[in-house]
Amino acid sequence: MADQVHVDRAVARRILGGDEAAFRELFDRFFPRLYRFALARLSGDQEAARDIVQQTFCNAIERLDSYRGEAALYTWFCQICRNAIADHYRRRQRDTERVVLLEDQPNVRAILEALSAPVGDEPETGAWRQQIHRVVEATLDALPGHYGEVLEWKYLDGHSVQEIARRLDVGPKAAESLLTRAREAFRGAITELAGESGELTGPLSRSPG
Repeated sequence: MADQVHVDRAVARRILGGDEAAFRELFDRFFPRLYRFALARLSGDQEAARDIVQQTFCNAIERLDSYRGEAALYTWFCQICRNAIADHYRRRQRDTERVVLLEDQPNVRAILEALSAPVGDEPETGAWRQQIHRVVEATLDALPGHYGEVLEWKYLDGHSVQEIARRLDVGPKAAESLLTRAREAFRGAITELAGESGELTGPLSRSPG
């Protein structure tokens, strides 16, 4: 054990000194083992396991100068991986508690329903729907990255998460994660416009007379 720790400290010094070959050798040695370590603790979620191990390497290299050889380097990496897994579950728990489905927000639901509702006979309703279309399109266009696109595909075109994943050439979990972030961004933007007063809910918010 002492000999291994001595070797590990030497490897750490080489990597800290900028030895790329030493880093590649360590990566090739540790990645498969850490991947199996993470996979067993993530209920077989392969994508999450890859992300966790990549994060583990980033975190470990950032703090490699703190490695003192109290344990084998792989054991030290495993502890960092455990922390990354714990962070993953904490984030997922927070997201589960925080995320309210976009279509479950009353003001936002009314706005989305207006986009697919049939045009009524009243000119006021038709004019209001045109206004809503302009507001929603402007909001979607202003969202960063693929947010506007994935929301259009999901809510206006009716694509499934799997179809969106194929269009983006990513896994379903990555597509769902992107949709979650897009919903949050859209909800923040559109709710600010809709406001508590329901200005944009227009004719839909009125009781039939």
